[in-house]
Amino acid sequence: MSEGMRSIDFSNISVLVAEYNNYMRQTIRSILRTFNIGDIIEMQNPDDAWDMFCATPPDVVFADWAPGFNGMGLLQKIRRDPKSPNPFVPIIVVTSMSDKKNVLTARDLGMTEFLAKPFSPKQIFLRLRIVAEQPRAFIKTGNFFGPDRRRRNLGVQKKQTWRRQR
Repeated sequence: MSEGMRSIDFSNISVLVAEYNNYMRQTIRSILRTFNIGDIIEMQNPDDAWDMFCATPPDVVFADWAPGFNGMGLLQKIRRDPKSPNPFVPIIVVTSMSDKKNVLTARDLGMTEFLAKPFSPKQIFLRLRIVAEQPRAFIKTGNFFGPDRRRRNLGVQKKQTWRRQR
């Protein structure tokens, strides 16, 4: 296994995949299975994904952003709704709309990572590795709540538990 794909134990985490396209949902699920993800929950629309997120809070969310699929609305609800059981959950936005404007919009709404379609298994693994090994502190201001947008190491040692305890 290459350095970029070294072994990490993902068997104790749950992942919610909120993806409109059935083929993409199956592809993401298949890739996540190869990483031995403990539990993979799939939803085809943002409202059902929100309900599932509230009922069974996952450790990581993959949120599609496409015409007809309001992944950014799901992102905002997870981060800002008072009923959110875990506004700190890592959220990986998955989209083919990867121009700079959309990346900045997703960042400003509180995404943790961005994954452009088409993607490879290695790209998914690297996003999971980043949220597992390099958690970022959360910032709350008048109009923003989400991971610190700066990606620099400030020397702050914070242990953040990102996966559930079984």
